Amino acid sequence: MSLDELPTVRGVPSVTAKQMAEVDRVTIEEIAISVDALMENAAHQIARAARALVGRVDGKRIVGLVGRGNNGGDAAGALRHLAGWGAEVRAEVAAFPDDVRETTARQLISLLQIGPSVVRYANPEAPRGPSPNADLVIDGLLGYSARGAPRDPIADLIRAANSSATPILAVDIPSGLDPDTGTGTDVAIHAKATVTLALPKTGLLATGARGAVGELLLADIGIPHLAFARVGIDTRRLFVDGDLVRIRH
Repeated sequence: MSLDELPTVRGVPSVTAKQMAEVDRVTIEEIAISVDALMENAAHQIARAARALVGRVDGKRIVGLVGRGNNGGDAAGALRHLAGWGAEVRAEVAAFPDDVRETTARQLISLLQIGPSVVRYANPEAPRGPSPNADLVIDGLLGYSARGAPRDPIADLIRAANSSATPILAVDIPSGLDPDTGTGTDVAIHAKATVTLALPKTGLLATGARGAVGELLLADIGIPHLAFARVGIDTRRLFVDGDLVRIRH
């Protein structure tokens, strides 16, 4: 299914970073849906969004920029799905192995089963970034909880991605963009499309953010509407037309 074939929705509510953190807490701690389950759901939706963006992925070269946190795990899991659909994948990890969050490390371990060269961890002596012949870059460097300007090695990967001609799919929010205001730092991803998870973060809908966000997609990752009700948001009919949709605003 291409981008043009995805259902379109309007009038979608948004969440601040603080609200989303509470929704995540309720989902994991009270409703007892694990981080791993949510991450796997997100990974599959990101892979679907990638396929909608570039078309058939068989033989396509797809590079994931993987941060140490949950966005990195989402991107790594998406690479595994895309490899299963025939893509040639590589993960550029912006951290050393011991610094990666446990849930993300598990996704990288699964990805490594494809081959030892698929995952490359931080190496200050070896400049990295998307190869010039990549067909797609997936930005999973920073999530909605990040604050301030990205620092190296993340900043280097962002600059390399932006300077290439390769289209970028951002996971949840383009790295370096403020989730609440939509303002970008001096170093922020400029995506062709962003697949935001569960609900758009408020900053993604800001007029000034459109150049960084690109096409805005919304993916259902299995967070119950009861969790959003705790922060006063009704999501019960959000995905009636499909679990991966385009947002018009």
